[in-house]
Amino acid sequence: MSALLTIKDLWGGYKEGVDILRGIDLSVEEGQAVGIIGLNGSGKSTLGKAIMNMIPIRRGDITFAGESVMSLSTHELAQKGLSIMQQGGRVFPNLSVWENLELAFNTGMGEGFDQLRAIIPMLQRPKKELQRQMADKLSGGQKHQLALAMTLATRPRLVILDEPSAGLSPRAVEEMYGTLQTMRDNLKVTVVLIEQAIARAVGFCQTSLLMGQGQLKEVIIQSDIKSIESLMFNNIEL
Repeated sequence: MSALLTIKDLWGGYKEGVDILRGIDLSVEEGQAVGIIGLNGSGKSTLGKAIMNMIPIRRGDITFAGESVMSLSTHELAQKGLSIMQQGGRVFPNLSVWENLELAFNTGMGEGFDQLRAIIPMLQRPKKELQRQMADKLSGGQKHQLALAMTLATRPRLVILDEPSAGLSPRAVEEMYGTLQTMRDNLKVTVVLIEQAIARAVGFCQTSLLMGQGQLKEVIIQSDIKSIESLMFNNIEL
């Protein structure tokens, strides 16, 4: 397998002169699922946004499918095959579920919708129900499922999942990760999973990396959750 996404010496942040990301190096192979684990404030979500060119990058390079994509907008990156599901299951609350989907698919739903319908449980409802159901009335788990559907609508080669379990009940987390596993099995999409829930990330991904202080510090290869928690909470000073 070859690297689909490569990041080299990436520095950047939201404010001028303040780098949240400090020298990130990352390689993600085609078909792989890579976890980025860390506490709140470690820079995990910032890394996801940097890959999608949603924050200023001051140094480094990002290569996707063999091409430097540093100069491309978020929209252009989506056209290349990169997509992100942002934390919180973001949808358009004042639109119906169906209207959200129509916006995401843009060129028409057709076969693409049928494919996602087989993967995402909430899409299996009758069309009239999806047309009536307003997005702001969905449960947390349902919003996350809709957000995932919208993220996958462009048929990305690589999808960034930013804290897909955040704010969900234990049952909704189980359902969400069941859906994500079905997604992987059926779509063969490459995944970068940003997650604070250690057991979920380690169980879902082939490789997980510990992030702290804006840097990727450790490659997690053990399945001992207590050992990983110890690494996280005793964040080694560089």
